[in-house]
Amino acid sequence: MAAPSCSFSTQIPNPPTTVASCAVPIGGSNSTILDTCCNGHINVLRTYGTPNAKDNCYQFCTTDAVEDVENCLTQNLGPYLQKNQVFQCFNAVPGKMAEGAGARIRMGKGMVVVIGLGLLGAVMGAS
Repeated sequence: MAAPSCSFSTQIPNPPTTVASCAVPIGGSNSTILDTCCNGHINVLRTYGTPNAKDNCYQFCTTDAVEDVENCLTQNLGPYLQKNQVFQCFNAVPGKMAEGAGARIRMGKGMVVVIGLGLLGAVMGAS
């Protein structure tokens, strides 16, 4: 089996998914760091290549917590960001982040009021 022939472009290509994801070029400790930041035991890592490439030179994970993954990748790969693009996150949903073991979605004030009124109605109706 021949070693992959990867020549990395200045920009990491989009992974083959439409959901929120983060990607790194394969090499060095990038895969281990991506696995750690993406909780690889939950969010499976996959490899992909550029269009018309015969080798898969990039690795990505899908995640519901892009901000957290991006922060982790910046912390771990930050010193290398000045020379090269060492990771890229795609299709991020602003305001979505993980907290603890579960995920938390930031809600606007209107949604909080609607949920609060619904709970109040359920309590009043049960009395």
